[in-house]
Amino acid sequence: MRSKLFILFLLTVLSSMAQRRITPVDPTARRDTVTTQQPDSVAAPQPEEPEIKGYLYPLFNGLTLNVNIIDGVTKLFGQSYGNYEIAAELDLHNRFFPVWEIGVGYADNTPEELNFTYRTKPSLYNRVGMNYNFGYNKEAMSFFYIGLRYGFSVFTYDIDNVTMESSYWEETEQLRIAGQKSWAHWGELLGGLRVQVYKNFYMGWTVRYRMMFGYKKNERSQPWFIPGFGPEGSPFGFTYTVGYRFSFDKKKEKKGVETTPAVE
Repeated sequence: MRSKLFILFLLTVLSSMAQRRITPVDPTARRDTVTTQQPDSVAAPQPEEPEIKGYLYPLFNGLTLNVNIIDGVTKLFGQSYGNYEIAAELDLHNRFFPVWEIGVGYADNTPEELNFTYRTKPSLYNRVGMNYNFGYNKEAMSFFYIGLRYGFSVFTYDIDNVTMESSYWEETEQLRIAGQKSWAHWGELLGGLRVQVYKNFYMGWTVRYRMMFGYKKNERSQPWFIPGFGPEGSPFGFTYTVGYRFSFDKKKEKKGVETTPAVE
């Protein structure tokens, strides 16, 4: 968990750096060519942007495909469970973003201070929901958003190397519980940031608060890791995505904007 938090901080810094814009300076420019405003000249006030009625962007504004990379990175740091997923996100008026997230979760981990090894073969999960952009009529393609998700997964797990100690007989026994079938469903509240890196390429991060609605317990065990959710009992999750956007149409031009020249 500490490695995932460190990587999330590093990726957040990188996404913030991607938003910076540097204005080039012409080194050949002569100082004596720079004109200054005359004291008696009065600049006209800048006209206010007219209020946009309706939506600046069309109904079907685009489709974005995202790939979550954070669990792939944490695996390089030794994490032995995680989720690999892709997401398709439809852009409606640059305001509503219906999302379908599909992925595969796996685990081969010995939890700290516990006496077993938990294994889940790669299992499919789905999450559906929607993101909402408050700045939907703004020019900027980078924005903060909030969203909701509903997730569902069906999976099978094994519990190996279960250590049973007998204080009376002073013996230790190893047990194995295999082929445990289960399912789970949950909800998520989330907030995140999307940054336009270059043209149609984007990256961003999401913080998720997860609420378990229910899961199947077995007679001899219960799941420790749930594909798409993570370790059972861990309410917070993070995703860091890179994506490509397919645009359907251009935004509407602003009308009624008049500029007033400066008065000398």
